[in-house]
Amino acid sequence: MEILQSEMSFESKMDGERIFVRISEPAEKNAVKAVLQIVHGMAEHSLLYVDFANFLASHGYAVAINDHLGHGKSVSSGGSYGYFGPLGMEAVLEDMHKLYRFMRDKYPDVPYFMMGHSMGSFLCREYTARWGTDLSGAIYMGTCGPQNPALLAGELRVAEHYVKKLGPRSHHPIFAKLSTERFNKSFAPNRTSADWVTRDEIEVDKYVADPLCGFDFTTSAYRELIWLQKTISQESWLERVPKPLPILLISGDKDPLGDCGKGIIKLKQRLERTGHTVRMILYPGARHALITETNKDEVYADIKDFLESLVIPLHE
Repeated sequence: MEILQSEMSFESKMDGERIFVRISEPAEKNAVKAVLQIVHGMAEHSLLYVDFANFLASHGYAVAINDHLGHGKSVSSGGSYGYFGPLGMEAVLEDMHKLYRFMRDKYPDVPYFMMGHSMGSFLCREYTARWGTDLSGAIYMGTCGPQNPALLAGELRVAEHYVKKLGPRSHHPIFAKLSTERFNKSFAPNRTSADWVTRDEIEVDKYVADPLCGFDFTTSAYRELIWLQKTISQESWLERVPKPLPILLISGDKDPLGDCGKGIIKLKQRLERTGHTVRMILYPGARHALITETNKDEVYADIKDFLESLVIPLHE
């Protein structure tokens, strides 16, 4: 199937910023059977998902992914990488919803799905709690399990302290030590600072060499990230996610963010306990970024199969 790749931008919820978007879609509009909106993770950008987007587009899906505030091509001249602005995650969520409205207007009569990876899975989880009734399904990829609320509350206080002391655009090494550096230690002795991302050393080296990947978040962005993780770990989040929404959880069983699969199993159990329909896939030996893993073809196929299982019955 012939596909089209295009780029666009729109005004962000944050004044003075524009959000960059990549779209891959079938060349023939009538061939589009569903839309997938992808939400990328922390310190990465939309270009990493183009191969996967083209794969789905070749099977009849229109795929859109934006660079978040403080990421990729959504950083304006003089802007700061790893900084969400004064509105924080609220602006990021509103930008996601604006892209949803654009793609929904373009394709009003087909199913609409959302997939988030890592930090993007946190955003996707909160998005589905707010606007999930507009979706036909959701994919939480490389996400976390339920977190200790007291621990998160403590980390949030630390982040607030440093934002007030050093300013919202400041940096402090404590936060990387609590997150990415801690995750990477799971694979010591380390070859690089990003061994935890994937088993594929070529992909790890590309990630490390990419100036748009792996940058440090500002103190205010870490505060926002902790707030988001706290929000989606609460029991109230489970109740806000629509019960009829089909959910796919996919993770590597060596992904430290998901506690090597144990956190993902707990999340699935919590969702099922509250009446949600959940499918889970844990890939043996896989680490964090599944679309760059050594078994990425399997991951691509499993995501397509999940989408097809929901799209095809609607067209019969």
